[in-house]
Amino acid sequence: MKNFAEFYKCALQVNPYSYVAYRGEEHEISEEEYNQSVLNNCLSEEIKVVGLADHGSVQTAEKLRNLLTENGITVFPGFEIATAEKIHIVCQFSEETTPDQLNRYLGRLGLTDVENGVMPSYLSCLDIAKLIEEELGGFWYAAHITSDNGILKMGQMNHIWTDERLKVAQIPYSLNEVDPRYINIIKNKEPMYKKETPFAFINAKDICKPEDLLEKNAYCLVKMSDLNFTCFKEAFQDPTARVKLSYDQNERFHSSINKIEVFGGYLDGMSVDLSRNLNTTIGGRGTGKSTLLELVRYALDLEPKSNDSKKYFSELIKSNLGLDNGRVELHVTSYHRYGQEYKVIKRYGDPTVVKNIDDSVSNLTVKDILPHIEIYGQNEIIELVANEEAKLNILNRFLPNQADNLNEKEEIIKKLKQNAIKLVDIIEKKDETSTRVSKLPILEEKVKFFKEAGIADKLSTIEHLSTEEEYLKKSQEVIVQHNVPFSEVDLPFSREFLDKTPNYAKFKLVDEVFKSFNLKLNELKDEYEKLVKESARSVEDINSEWKVIKQESDGEIRNSIKSLEGLNGKTGQEIALEYKETVAEIARINPIKSESKKLEEDLEEIISERRTLIEKLKKTQDQSYDSLRKAVKKINKGKLRGKVQIEIHAAKNRDELIEVLSDIEGLGPKSLTWIRDKDEFSLFSFIGHLNQGSDKLIEEYNLTRAKAEILANIPLAKKLELELVQLLDVIDVKLNTASVENEQENYKSLSKLSKGQQCTAILNILMLDNNDPLIIDQPEDNLDNSYIANNFVDGLRDYKLNRQFIFATHNANIPVFGDAELIVVMQEVDRHGSIKENCIGSVDNPNVKTAVVNTLEGGNIAFKMRKAKYNL
Repeated sequence: MKNFAEFYKCALQVNPYSYVAYRGEEHEISEEEYNQSVLNNCLSEEIKVVGLADHGSVQTAEKLRNLLTENGITVFPGFEIATAEKIHIVCQFSEETTPDQLNRYLGRLGLTDVENGVMPSYLSCLDIAKLIEEELGGFWYAAHITSDNGILKMGQMNHIWTDERLKVAQIPYSLNEVDPRYINIIKNKEPMYKKETPFAFINAKDICKPEDLLEKNAYCLVKMSDLNFTCFKEAFQDPTARVKLSYDQNERFHSSINKIEVFGGYLDGMSVDLSRNLNTTIGGRGTGKSTLLELVRYALDLEPKSNDSKKYFSELIKSNLGLDNGRVELHVTSYHRYGQEYKVIKRYGDPTVVKNIDDSVSNLTVKDILPHIEIYGQNEIIELVANEEAKLNILNRFLPNQADNLNEKEEIIKKLKQNAIKLVDIIEKKDETSTRVSKLPILEEKVKFFKEAGIADKLSTIEHLSTEEEYLKKSQEVIVQHNVPFSEVDLPFSREFLDKTPNYAKFKLVDEVFKSFNLKLNELKDEYEKLVKESARSVEDINSEWKVIKQESDGEIRNSIKSLEGLNGKTGQEIALEYKETVAEIARINPIKSESKKLEEDLEEIISERRTLIEKLKKTQDQSYDSLRKAVKKINKGKLRGKVQIEIHAAKNRDELIEVLSDIEGLGPKSLTWIRDKDEFSLFSFIGHLNQGSDKLIEEYNLTRAKAEILANIPLAKKLELELVQLLDVIDVKLNTASVENEQENYKSLSKLSKGQQCTAILNILMLDNNDPLIIDQPEDNLDNSYIANNFVDGLRDYKLNRQFIFATHNANIPVFGDAELIVVMQEVDRHGSIKENCIGSVDNPNVKTAVVNTLEGGNIAFKMRKAKYNL
């Protein structure tokens, strides 16, 4: 059940069937048809409140009133009358007012001839206003003020216009379309007509035909927590927040948590529908205000940042849901999913489930539907001050392309990691190859010796056979290791799409093409595998034939070995064996020489690819920083002007680099603080200095020899890892601490502010543009009352139009000055938290108002201050 205040369409000048006679006209339809058409149009236009206003008469409106009331439309009976000055005003009264009472009211207002609906009263406008407000408990407004018998067109009525009793006036269209003769008065810039009290302009077209209700100027918007006359009148006490022209429906779409349901634990059975704007929970200590918000946090798969807060959060969830196998359910509207509604279900210990509106399980996560939702428990805002990354993340909402930028960056980093694996592998292969090739000169020198000694001539066949054997073996390997991937292609659409698409025949043809493609691909695959096997077998056959030739040559070789004479104490057989091993090793190395050249080319290609990827990574970082700089410049000049200023220090957060380097033996966080302290620091320059050696590191960073040697000898894989380190920007949040009287702004950084001032600075940023909700437990913590009453709530009244806020609070200024659409008054009964009976709604609800006065610190004072501040 909805108890929160929201805007309702109110048509406040609907005339009964008989009204056209006043204009000397006649209807072409019956009274029953007229009344039914009025009802139908109210329903189609979602008009919830109708104000009846025949000229000086009430008798003929009863049939229409009864029909509308029976169909769920709230009706305020009344009439339009002319004052002694002949100013037309509309007067309306409680939905419970009877026709007899209305007739008595007409008489009390100086209109005794009920048959003559056009006769002016003998009472002045202000006298009538006093009677309506103080004696009759009604509501009135100045009708068609820029037309005939309107207060402005009549002229010389500034004494009435400026009087505090005149609170509402009807204009025909939007403020921009007002007759230029009256625009300065409307904008409150005309000195003679200057008003000092709250004032509301409304649209209330004089409805004399049912189709008039279809016009945009037929109704205005009034915010109420209940459709009754008390809430209606209360709205006009705060018209800035609660009354709008129909033309001012400029509310931006945003995400919202529409309903919270708790099953199990301290708040078992709690179910509350939330407003899309400002929601506050109030109550004594221990009534479950904080628990409710922490349960919402749990359902959203979010955790506090600090370890202490995480421990408290875990224990609270366990004690509330763990013992009862409980759960939390949230009904959510997602801005990021085009206004789609979802149900989020979190059972204790289980993964969160997101359901579609048709109750089917969605593949989306909470992060998909509410990516930028923010929640802060008690004192968590002050914890942001020391968390550089968290402060930076607050600004993400101002970066429209942040998600694309992050995705691109992640893709580049993924490719760089793959590149690093290839690079390390090929360098290892190259080093191994180089080591083997480097032996070649020595081996060739030995062969030269054998040739000069005449040994090579006698054993020349060995050299040829060894070379041939290696090349045959290599030929076999090349074919066997050859690989061509044959991957089938998948349709880019599902079978379900195929069955449902209106162009089934065309997409069925695409399906057939894909099937044919995969069939032929598999045929090619079979042929390829057959080709590899046949080719390998052919080489094997050639190898077998070659082995026969080799066996024939072996006899010749044996005879040659027998004829060899000993040398330097070695037998002829030992010399032959050494010669054979030498030429065999040369035969194995020679093919590697050409392979080494290929490795060089591959290495150059991989290094070139890495350079390109690194530059792309730098470009995404540039784009990210450019977007952040532009966004900060815009908000500094805009909504933060005169309050807070943000400065960006690019790539100043070097924590990740220190963390990566700390893993290296001999280094630790303390020995690396110089990285954080150095004013000018470039990651890639640092990596370049690592490659130049310890002397360069000592020169650039004033390191000890021992530390410089450790850094200079970092393995290649670690250096490549360093290239992926993200040096985050640091934001310096500065608060204007100048007094109101002092025109000279005085900005101070967070580190030089008190806790209260730090919270003030951070809150100013948290309140800014975000399409997802902001949830805070006791936002008033560390703030003084004057800031809350004079600054915080002023911003809140503006921001809540385009964002949902959910606060738990002990401070009356937030729900009262902030004009909270929903105030939930909580209590403890039988060791369980619950909503106090009839104490849920807005400040226009008398029970809620009393609860605020009795429950919150300074509740009564807050209402008095609100009255004084807004001249209510």
